[in-house]
Amino acid sequence: MSHVLVIFQADTERTEQLALAVGVGAVEAEAGIRLRRLRTPGAVEVGHKGYGTLREADLLWAETVVVGLEGERSGTEELNSLVAVLSGLDSSQMKGKECWTFNAEGIAARRTEAQTFVEEALLAAGITPVPALVSDAADEMERMKDVGRQLGRQQV
Repeated sequence: MSHVLVIFQADTERTEQLALAVGVGAVEAEAGIRLRRLRTPGAVEVGHKGYGTLREADLLWAETVVVGLEGERSGTEELNSLVAVLSGLDSSQMKGKECWTFNAEGIAARRTEAQTFVEEALLAAGITPVPALVSDAADEMERMKDVGRQLGRQQV
């Protein structure tokens, strides 16, 4: 069974829904998933509660790391907390792990500054970005589920 960690930054339900769609797709592909929300201390919960706090153990468990980013810019407290966890990892333990990011638009050709920042931090930690994933589904949520299925089928 493949392990997919879905981390998302969300102050609106839209980005949370995109992240959940990736998770649903991964489960449909029979992968194990963990969902973690990046948030600033004191931030209100979005649609659902109890995603847990991102920990090093989550990254060690996952074969694939998906990061959903709501903001355009990289200098946010939420992203700094992600980078802090990543910088504490031994890159030799991350060998063979892959990552993929999406922004508030879902699967978009336009990359945000935040995506570039996070992908560079993941790569520095030893986690390899996967090539762009595509889906021909008409609905954005279905496209995100398709991506989740593709990532959930990755060989372990």
